[in-house]
Amino acid sequence: MRKVCYTLVLFLLLAGFVWAGGFSLYEFGARSSALGGAVVAQSADASTVFYNPAGLVNLEGNQFYGNLTLIWPTANFVGASPIFDGTVYEAKKQTFTPIGIYLSHKFNDQLAAGISVTNPFGLGLAWEDNFPGNAFSKNTELESFYISAIASYQLMPNLSIGAGPDFVTTKVTLEQQALLFDRTDAGEAKLEGTSKLAVGFSIGLQYQVEKLRLGALYRHSIENKFEDGEVTFVRNKFADPAIQAIVNANMKDQNASTSITYPAFASIGAYYQLMEALGVEVDVMWYQWSVFDQLVLNFDNDNLDKTILEDYEDNIQLRVGAEYKCEKGLAFRLGFIYDPTPQPIESVSPMLPDDDRYDYSIGLGYTLNKMQFDVGYMLVDIGERSTVENGVGKNPYGLNGTYNSLAQLAFVSFGINF
Repeated sequence: MRKVCYTLVLFLLLAGFVWAGGFSLYEFGARSSALGGAVVAQSADASTVFYNPAGLVNLEGNQFYGNLTLIWPTANFVGASPIFDGTVYEAKKQTFTPIGIYLSHKFNDQLAAGISVTNPFGLGLAWEDNFPGNAFSKNTELESFYISAIASYQLMPNLSIGAGPDFVTTKVTLEQQALLFDRTDAGEAKLEGTSKLAVGFSIGLQYQVEKLRLGALYRHSIENKFEDGEVTFVRNKFADPAIQAIVNANMKDQNASTSITYPAFASIGAYYQLMEALGVEVDVMWYQWSVFDQLVLNFDNDNLDKTILEDYEDNIQLRVGAEYKCEKGLAFRLGFIYDPTPQPIESVSPMLPDDDRYDYSIGLGYTLNKMQFDVGYMLVDIGERSTVENGVGKNPYGLNGTYNSLAQLAFVSFGINF
């Protein structure tokens, strides 16, 4: 009985960190986001602190750039027969607000520096009360905070380099229905925790000549450790005193520890100015998702310690962006991203029903004197992902069916040169 009740805690931890593996964020500037994130070869504003620190030395004076992204994910689940009856279960409507805040300073023609705050990994998903998978995940929220401090130096007239440390911490909140005897609703379990601060680094290169610009970026992996995550329970009341005693004895608050490793990623790209008003960039990005090969869980009760295989795979994204500069400071932008999922079918779950993604973006920019205004929109088409393959359910816990997912993003940014 103890094993049955505490198993939910194991899934609670597993939920949060498997979920994070397939959901990276790259939308931390309205201009760059409208271009599909294909900006590693460009340096148009202070957000280059994040996208390629080498570009800072190509900016003028002191610059501030701030971005707010609004994300509206939607998802539903239809269980596989004969266990389920075809009911469509909806996820709750939610809004998430990752930020990008940047400040840069140019010391002279060869040296510049900057700082940024971003959330490259995060988001979450919550399901309605009638969802049959609430015992696996009812609500998941995870948010990473990257504080990057970088310096940029011009090695020669056309070539610059930028590098610096990334200071990273993560907040997590996970909620799950607690089942007794695998079917009786005994209450809810909740995990909250903040990781210890970890340090990584970023490095970038940019080369510019006439109409052609080339760029490359590498951001190292980060391991965030959760050593004192608090697992708390809200226990339901039962008329049978024997059942109530079992619930009270097994659903005890405790601490749990684990770690999450955010993948390293690298980007290379080329920008070409096709005509005076039109420029196009193509980027290729690599994510080291294979760092999610296993998850080690440790509890106050040592009997519950476990190592869980994840088997995520590295993936390569394609990003394309085009900008047309109109008269009087107005610019029109389009972008496209192809992002194949790193998630194997066995890991598809209510925490992240991921699939290959096709992202389409559009945006406008307006420059007025030393001020810059940017807005944009992105549609993330995740589509359908089933856990049934060739008639065989692949979910190791029997929650088989088809997920249909979509996300919409709106972004707005303001920049100023002072």
